[in-house]
Amino acid sequence: MNYLVSVVLLPILVGSGVASAALLGPLRQRAAIVECCVASGLAIAFLISFVHEVDPSALLRQLPVELKDDDAPFERWHRLGLVALLLTVVAPALALLTAAVPRHRRALVITATLLSACGVAAFVAFPGASNGGRALFAATCALSSGAIAMCGLRTAMCALAVACVGMAVCAVLTGFPSLAIMCVAVAGTAGSIALVACWRRSPRMHSVAGAISVVSGTLVGTVAACGEAYASGNLPNWTWNALAVAVPVAGALLYRMTTSAKPS
Repeated sequence: MNYLVSVVLLPILVGSGVASAALLGPLRQRAAIVECCVASGLAIAFLISFVHEVDPSALLRQLPVELKDDDAPFERWHRLGLVALLLTVVAPALALLTAAVPRHRRALVITATLLSACGVAAFVAFPGASNGGRALFAATCALSSGAIAMCGLRTAMCALAVACVGMAVCAVLTGFPSLAIMCVAVAGTAGSIALVACWRRSPRMHSVAGAISVVSGTLVGTVAACGEAYASGNLPNWTWNALAVAVPVAGALLYRMTTSAKPS
């Protein structure tokens, strides 16, 4: 019970709490604040789950620092925690930047999406990664971010939750329970945010293009690349990337269909 509370329930409570601070209060009319809190909440949830599932030293080993009396092996899949940490820092900066220059928002979002996708593909190398594999990694992150960017807040969070639940199932089936736990934590956070947004209706945010789409797509794409590299079993490797891209695309199509059907 203590394990489930620390690696699943606590990340969900903290991540959804950060997002709800903007969704439920007077700040819900400020789209930039909502964007910042939701994106940060998702990254924080993954980060807390990672730290409690592994240990804080695993995150510090990814940084150029020396740890006294630490002889544990360096694990490349622990770069997931470093990615979540960087996204926690980048999300508020991107949300404020796009709010400061609304005329160039579209160009900034596209640039941030491509930089994030190419950055993680270049610096987060999992075992057996080839140039083609890294290109697929970057494409998965970019396509997932782009699809989520075309959704509303509730649809985006539902799509993220479904994609993470699917990858959690894949992780369990292929012998990677630690990754499954982190996916469940993010899925629970995204689902909680969607429920809060449904309860209070949508805030002043017609799309999540920006910090939310970049954080969501990068997390999903990185988890897919990690699962494909490490998971063992009879599950086809393309399943991970298919979930990371197909679910957000389906969410974007559903959102467009429902919004176009509503009378103006």
